Amino acid sequence: MYGILTILSSMTPEQLLVQQFGQRGHEVEALRGLAGDVTATRLREAQLTPAAFDTVIDGLADKNPRVRWWCVQVLDHVPDPRAIEAIAGLLDDPVPRVRRNAAHALGCVACKPEWSGALPPQVTEKLIGLAVQDPNMKVRGEAAYALACRV
Repeated sequence: MYGILTILSSMTPEQLLVQQFGQRGHEVEALRGLAGDVTATRLREAQLTPAAFDTVIDGLADKNPRVRWWCVQVLDHVPDPRAIEAIAGLLDDPVPRVRRNAAHALGCVACKPEWSGALPPQVTEKLIGLAVQDPNMKVRGEAAYALACRV
């Protein structure tokens, strides 16, 4: 028990919130704590603090796929090029649900109204590969839709 308390006491408030994404029933509380609200409309207007942004980026590498999925969900509404680059790495995630959410985030201009929609060529190529050959039908569909949004 002491070890867990030591780890928790050394975490920032943002890190604790990101870890809540991995606990069923705590996602809304974590989202509200990090971004200020939970609705898509409000998230489009939300500004993450630098600490929250960095922690959510770090959460993309969490071992728990629920944490990774929710971190993509948060970053989907952030028009920061660093978010786009970080999300692109999850197009190779072993969990189809995470890959699908990453593809959505890389194609959804509606979620990021101030975003130009620009993607690095290697990300576009990866989306093409997913649209054509991902083993999961939902991932293929979301990748195809993300590419269609670019035209």
